Amino acid sequence: MPDGVVADLTAPGGWKLQADVPDGIFSLAVEADDEAAAAEHASFADRCMPLLLRASGDVPQDAERLRADLITQLSAMRQAVKATGMSYLGAVAGPHQDRTALIVLGVGAMPMEFPAAVDPASLLAALARHRYPGAAVEEFETLSGTGVGIRRCESQPGPFGETDENAGVAEALVPFPEAGLLGAVTGYSYTTAGIDLAAAFAAVIACRMRAVSIA
Repeated sequence: MPDGVVADLTAPGGWKLQADVPDGIFSLAVEADDEAAAAEHASFADRCMPLLLRASGDVPQDAERLRADLITQLSAMRQAVKATGMSYLGAVAGPHQDRTALIVLGVGAMPMEFPAAVDPASLLAALARHRYPGAAVEEFETLSGTGVGIRRCESQPGPFGETDENAGVAEALVPFPEAGLLGAVTGYSYTTAGIDLAAAFAAVIACRMRAVSIA
C-alpha cells in the first residue's frame, strides 16, 4: 500500500469507515506472515537509515546497530498493536536523543451503540476516565463531530530483552452514532517521550475519518 492512501475499514451494518493516511507513514500489511513482515521491516529500516545516520553524525559503525534496533522495535510493537484488532497498520520513525523514535499506528472500526439521550463524546470520555485512571482525556473536533483523545502509559516488556518499561499510548476515538460504529486510531511508542508524536499522528488521522454507507 503506498503512502498517502485512504484506508478502508470494513464494518458491519452496511457501513465502512475511511481514514486518510498522511504521507510519510509506511503502511504495513495487517495479515502478513512472518516472512512478509520481516521483509516489510527491513524495507522500512532501509528507508529510515539516511535520516537516522545524519542524526547520529554519519558514523558508519552505527549503521548496522541503528538498523537492527529499529527492526527489533518495529517487530515487537507491530505485534502489540495488531493484537488490538486494527484493520490498518503503519509506522513512522525519526531520531530522538540517543535512540530512534518509532511510532506504530493502528486504525480500526468496531460496532458500538450510542444511547439517543447521551452525548457520544461525553460517554466515551467518561468510559475512558473510568478504564484508565490518571490518563489525560480530552475532547476534540473532527470533520464528523466531536472525538475523544486519550494519552496514557502502560507497562510493556522492552524490545531488547530488558525489564518492563513504560510505553506511551495515544488513542483518538471518533463516534459515528448513525452507523453504530466507533472509529479508533492508536499511536504506540515504547517510550513516553514519543507520546506527543503518537498523539499528533493519531489526531491527524482521526480528524478526517468518515463513515460511508455501502448498502
